Formats: sequence, C-alpha cells, structure tokens
Amino acid sequence: MTLILLSIFSLLPHHYEVAYEDTSIDIETKRVEFQDYLPLKPIAGLLGLHYVQDNTTQRLLLSTGERKLLVIGDIATMMCNGVAKNLVFPPLYIGGDIYFPTNEIIPTLGGIFDKLIFIKEIKEAPFINNISLTTRGDSTVLRFDWQKVIDFDVRYLVKKVVVEIDGQYKKTGGLKPVGSIKSAKVSRFNTYTSLEFEVEDINAYLERGKEVILYRKISKQVQLIVIDAGHGGVDPGAVGKKGLYEKDANLDIAKFLRTYITDSLKIKIIMTREKDKYLSLKARTSIANRNSADLFISIHCNASGKTAKMTGFETYFLSEARTTEARAVAMRENASLKFDGVEPTNIIEEILVDLVQTAYLEESNKFAEYIQDHAKKQLSVPSRGVKQAGFYVLRGAYMPAVLVECAFVSNLAEEKLLKQKSFKKKLAYCIYSGIKDYIEDYERRLNN
Repeated sequence: MTLILLSIFSLLPHHYEVAYEDTSIDIETKRVEFQDYLPLKPIAGLLGLHYVQDNTTQRLLLSTGERKLLVIGDIATMMCNGVAKNLVFPPLYIGGDIYFPTNEIIPTLGGIFDKLIFIKEIKEAPFINNISLTTRGDSTVLRFDWQKVIDFDVRYLVKKVVVEIDGQYKKTGGLKPVGSIKSAKVSRFNTYTSLEFEVEDINAYLERGKEVILYRKISKQVQLIVIDAGHGGVDPGAVGKKGLYEKDANLDIAKFLRTYITDSLKIKIIMTREKDKYLSLKARTSIANRNSADLFISIHCNASGKTAKMTGFETYFLSEARTTEARAVAMRENASLKFDGVEPTNIIEEILVDLVQTAYLEESNKFAEYIQDHAKKQLSVPSRGVKQAGFYVLRGAYMPAVLVECAFVSNLAEEKLLKQKSFKKKLAYCIYSGIKDYIEDYERRLNN
C-alpha cells in the first residue's frame, strides 16, 4: 500500500535543516499525499537517542534514560512512555527506514525527550529584478520589482534604515540617494540582499505591496497597538511538565488583552498572529513598524531549566542584560531564530550596537514599569520586577516596546494556573491596566 501511495502521490522532494544545540543536518524528505516525511534515524543520531529497529515487524524504539517512544510503520498509534497516542498521519516504513510526519517531530520528539529541536525548510532564493528610489511629496519611496512576491524585513534605527530581502539581486551598481536618504549601500549575498540607508528627518515607514514609504510621523495620541503572541506553529516555546505549550497560553492571553483594550480604550489593535502559526521574530516587529504602531508588546511565559521552583511575572525592555538570569531568558526567547537559520549567539553584538542608536529605551522602560506595577498589585504570583535584556523580537521597534513573561510554565503550580481561563484573563487585565496608565502619562507628556 505504501509503495502504491508513493508512486501516485510523491512530489519532488524537499530539503529540511534539522538543528539541535550547536549541530544541524540537511535531510531530504519523502512527500506522500502532500505531507512531508523525514527519516528518524539521522534525527535520532543528532539528538543522541538510542535507535533500535526491527525490519521484520517495522517497529522502532527510540529511548534515552527512562523515556521511550515506540513507533510502528504505517500505524497511526504510537506508545510514548507506555501511553498510547494517535497521530493524524501515520509513520511510514520506506526503504528499510521509518519516516515521521515533519510537523509532528518537534512536539513528539521534542516533548517526549525534552529536546529543543529546530526544523526549517531549505528553499532556493528567488530573484529581484530591480530596486529603485524615488520621492513622492514629502516621502521617500523604496520600490522593488520581481516576478514572484518576496519577503523582506525593514529595521528602523535613528538616522538609519536597514532592509533585508529574501532574494538575490544580480543587477550591478548601487542606488542614487534621493529625498530623505543621504547615502545608500547595496550588499549582495547568495540567499538575500541587504540595503542600508542613512536617513534624515524620518521616524516611520509603511509597507505597501512592492513599496516601502519612508516619512516623518507626527502624533499626539496612541492610536495603534501591536500585540505579539510569542512563538507559534512549529515553535512551541517552553513546554510544561504536564504538556502545556507556551505558544498556546501566549495566544490566549494576547486575545484577552485585545478584548480589554478595544472594549475600554477604543484603540486599534493588530495581532501578529491570531492562530497557531509560525512567525519569525523579525517579522513580528516589522508588523509594528510597517503599520506605524504607537506601542508594541510581546506576550510570553517564562521557563527555567535549572529549577522548577522559579515563579512570578516580570517585564522586559530592550537593553544590555545586567544579570545572568536575564541573559538566560533572552537566550531562550532568541532561540527561535534557529527556525530562520540564524544562530542566536551571533546577533547579540548586533543588538547591542543597535542600542546606541535606539531612541525609545527610556519610554520602553517607563512602559515596562507601569505594567509591572499592576502585576505587583493585581496578581497572586510574585512580582519579579522590570528587567532588561537583548531580545531580538524588540530589536528595531520604532516605538515604546516591551516583552512580558507572565508566569513560569516550568513551575507545576504556575503551569496549572496558566491552563485556567480565569488566570489568563487576570494576566491580560493586569497588562491592560499597565498599558492604560502608561498611555495616560504618555499622551499628557506628548501634549504639554
């Protein structure tokens, strides 16, 4: 049956990079009924798992210490530490190896064996036909020309704009500065193109299709807030001992927060994600920047690998970490960069360089303090205070921006609380209260 399916439904194979700790491997998939499958043997080797396969019965046992996973080819039921669990797509026995559905590898192997795995599809970079700069009224317009829509990221710093495009630009020569752009640099790489502009009298930008419009924004009130529910899709975030995924708790809290703000403050809200989908860290801040948001808040739950006793709520803004613990939290959140093929340790220095030019550190600190004040007043979990660290998701946000760690999913008592709707609503109301107080103070200062 498997051979018939393969002959009928198989498509051209895809390649995935599977990473764990400081090592990664490139694996070719098998496509069956439009579902990608990866062989478990090389992944088990990468994770350091014991691998015992019986080709006669098509049974595979993966284990490490007391943790065990029993998989049978073409059977949608597996045994996880003696407990039966069902899969939407069954593992397949192909050519003497057991293949596993790609989208089930992180929650299954990562969850059972407590391994932080990263999986990214390897794609060939598309081509950019042309890049141009023009003026339109008081704005400066960066325009792209391509056959197929290409993703790009804009990072705004004081007097500097960096645009990274996920495509190859083969056209030779540079770009002539116009309007508010005083100098332009084009850097060409195998998989992406980087543009760096020195700008003057610019503090915001908008993305419209193939254009990036740079302009000066004048605002006297908060009109738009972007709420970011951390992690999502293939990136589960921290996983609790009882199986709670951080990404799910984050999304619930973010939705409750949106309701409180829209009902009471009548301010427009944009969510970076409204369902369980993956979104890169740089894309999250880009959503805020390209929509000229006035505030950005990223919702997370904390975790500690050292002790399950750590507990509480804390609020961060982007700056150099002052404690080992703050650095550890940032490293855990920045680990999501591996889903985009970026080594998290390589970007810390870049973040700190950006800080020299970031204009909103003081406002972000005040924003964080208002939220943390309400955490201390309203929540039953301890208040851990306002802290600072190099969070990539806050990098380049051209507005006051904070990241909240609502509670510890690694703490059994707080994991239990995070599963409760009432507690998640309390967390959202606490954050809302801090936002409300900050806006009142912010607008009073803006209009004086």
